[in-house]
Amino acid sequence: MKRVSVCYHPSVPGAEAMTGRLRAVAEAAGAETLVSQLSRDGSDEDLGADLVGADVLVCVGGDGTVLHATGIASSAGVPVFGVRMGRLGFLAEATAGEAEDALTRIIGGEGRLERRVMLQAQVGEAAPQHALNDVVIGRMHLGRTVTVGLRVDGVLLAEYRADAVMAATATGSTGYSLSVGGPILHPTSDDLIVTAVAPHLSYPNALVLPGDASIEFEVARGYEAVLLVDGGHEQAVTSGTFVRVTRSPREALFLRLGAERQFYANLARRLGWLRIDHVVGNDDPAEAGLS
Repeated sequence: MKRVSVCYHPSVPGAEAMTGRLRAVAEAAGAETLVSQLSRDGSDEDLGADLVGADVLVCVGGDGTVLHATGIASSAGVPVFGVRMGRLGFLAEATAGEAEDALTRIIGGEGRLERRVMLQAQVGEAAPQHALNDVVIGRMHLGRTVTVGLRVDGVLLAEYRADAVMAATATGSTGYSLSVGGPILHPTSDDLIVTAVAPHLSYPNALVLPGDASIEFEVARGYEAVLLVDGGHEQAVTSGTFVRVTRSPREALFLRLGAERQFYANLARRLGWLRIDHVVGNDDPAEAGLS
């Protein structure tokens, strides 16, 4: 790798210092290195410029930081290598303790490229918005539900009265969708999930749809809602409006060092599904025996 871009979020403790160490590692390996500080308001023109010609974007922070940076990197087709600061995440690959050695290996060409499906949400003729995790249509005011119709490939399938309705990718299946009872998909799956949030006398189960499905949400007349794309972009959606959600032409690219099965180990550890304290000398749920 000849050109490495590194970004971090200023609010993440230790991220700036870690970024400095990673910059030194990249430069010692002979790579041109550019550093960007992510903005608090989401306007990151500097990072977009730094990604021109970059071989990798190293993102230092939590899953939220990696999610935000990946949205920018996907438009440039640049793979992301995430370094997590703090608790275990699903998007970042290396911990703070592993980061310097891991980056040396990545620059040396050891990384495995992992491709993730993204969503595209469009309201009318407005410019589409792209999401790695989810697209949510929810209530405008606290304490009120919103009624949203669901069409799949042009067929009216359901009408939800709920706090919100979301479409999620496989990556998003371990995020907001999981917290409201949605299924977990392997992150490289093309399938999409539709889930209602706190449905009131409405269909409560999540739907798993093929990746090429065309999803339309219609805000019922007499209701107002808000559209949220990856928890960042926010747009008011008026009564009678259709929001079309499809697979995005973009894809998120991640560089991984671990095997694909590491996802299951992270999942078991993060969600506390295994009791492994009886396994001596083995802290990896993927390797642990079960009693």
